[in-house]
Amino acid sequence: MALTRKIYFPQIAAGNWADWVQVVNINQQPANVQAIARNMQGILVWQTSNTLQPYQAWVIPVDPAYPQADVSLTVISTLPIVGERHCHAGTEVLAFPGASPETKTAGTRLFFPETVYGCHDNFRFLNITEYYAFVTVISRDINGFTVRRFTGQIPPLGFWIFTDNEIGNVQGTLEVFSTQPVVGERHLHYGNGVAVGQLGQVLS
Repeated sequence: MALTRKIYFPQIAAGNWADWVQVVNINQQPANVQAIARNMQGILVWQTSNTLQPYQAWVIPVDPAYPQADVSLTVISTLPIVGERHCHAGTEVLAFPGASPETKTAGTRLFFPETVYGCHDNFRFLNITEYYAFVTVISRDINGFTVRRFTGQIPPLGFWIFTDNEIGNVQGTLEVFSTQPVVGERHLHYGNGVAVGQLGQVLS
């Protein structure tokens, strides 16, 4: 598995959701680690840093630090790191690894093999570059017929959100093309206290 010194989390949630983000220095030497939270427009709203000893874990205190609105989180280290995020609201739990191009969880073509009719699907895409990302979204039914096709623009280091209303509330699939590398998350809420979270599968 490829190692990375920078990992991305497209969402740290506001409101009733409680976030837990933990990163680990997986090296034999100390690592200087910086955590940066940005709003939807890619503007820095909060940051902190720490020095981690070999194999030391750090719970980044971003959840209580910026409760006003959803933000993204970028973690930068002088040495390779790993990290994960758990997001809790009652019995609903979303879990994601820190994403990066090196671990093939960020790219310019992402695919979600399932969208669900009658449930609440929420999609979020983080532009991990300093350039505007122009994005095309294609929603298809299970027979491969296009149901919706639309475009969007994501500011540098910003994120974009859309739901099942935009994709046609369809039982099918979702494909996303971007001019810049992005990280894509899907949150599926069944409405009965159960939620599923997954990263978009990177095709290129």
